[in-house]
Amino acid sequence: MNLFWLLIVSVLPGLLWVYFFYSKDKYEPEPVRLILVTFFYGALAVIPVGLIEFPFSNLLANPPSMLMLLLLSVGIVGVTEEVAKFAVVRYTIYSSDEFDEVVDGIIYSVSAGLGFAVLENFLYTLVFGYQVGMIRAIVTSLIHASFSGIMGYYLGRAKLEDNSTLILVGLVQVILLHGLYDFLVLGGFISDYIVYGIVAILYIYLVRLINSAVETSPFK
Repeated sequence: MNLFWLLIVSVLPGLLWVYFFYSKDKYEPEPVRLILVTFFYGALAVIPVGLIEFPFSNLLANPPSMLMLLLLSVGIVGVTEEVAKFAVVRYTIYSSDEFDEVVDGIIYSVSAGLGFAVLENFLYTLVFGYQVGMIRAIVTSLIHASFSGIMGYYLGRAKLEDNSTLILVGLVQVILLHGLYDFLVLGGFISDYIVYGIVAILYIYLVRLINSAVETSPFK
């Protein structure tokens, strides 16, 4: 497989998504260097997540029951992936003086989520081909960005309001959303069109959170 086209299909869309969301931070854009650092660490998070999820891959592909699939989707996929993306921001950028708006939590978290999606998409494209990669470049990238961005909104509020309980609220919310989404997809309960509809709804929810955060910016 041609490496150039592999990178074009899997990496370039992720960077374009980062730029798209980055442009939403109108009043005090974050340093590009920190955005790229978050993106890079988000990509690296795929490695420990993959190691944790790998022993459960056969059960996820061939679950003995729908209850088991639901438990694995939430308890393994949802928890592992969302905690990993959250940890990238919480233990790198969160303490920085640059993290000084609620919207910063969203932008950094989206960047981490998109970094995660890019490496994941790269691996899927390598194994399954360009067609799968192109679909994932839109659908999977946006779903990861949405989950991470929703978490980031609560992370931003937690820092600005000095209320760590909000972190738990955001984390539980995205773990359940991610787990339920994977359960419906892996269980074959929904068509591709419904998948696209869910992605659109989550994106709209994220945009509303971004707009709310931007409107409350102290730099407005």
